[in-house]
Amino acid sequence: MNFKNRLKYYLLGFGLGCVLVWATLYRNNDRPSWLPEGRVLEFLAKTEIKINDELKCKLECNNVPLNFLNKSFFDKAKVNFKESATQRKPCPEYKITSTLPNLQTITVYIENCELCENCANEGTAELRNFEVENDIKTCNCE
Repeated sequence: MNFKNRLKYYLLGFGLGCVLVWATLYRNNDRPSWLPEGRVLEFLAKTEIKINDELKCKLECNNVPLNFLNKSFFDKAKVNFKESATQRKPCPEYKITSTLPNLQTITVYIENCELCENCANEGTAELRNFEVENDIKTCNCE
């Protein structure tokens, strides 16, 4: 068999392999994330995040809408694992940085109880604190 025929068979097999990989892995975007950052952000995007009254007051004082933790927020978000308390039991806390619709950078600290053993908060998340870049105001929220 000459080189041209071998090349044709190789390209045919390679093309079929590419089609199979695309069909099994990339055709549907509803598959779960494989990396830790994607898994954390995916869980938080579909979970209602609890915000206590003190933080609600501080958010309003800093002109941050209460519904800022939405899908578009998590689409642009990055998790800083070095500064997160990932080993904390039963629920780790993650430091997440993203941008608001007014293009301000905000850093939030969210306690994620996605999986916790013998824990009443399993499947929940709670906002613990936040920092708005260059715009933290002193509020009388207590």
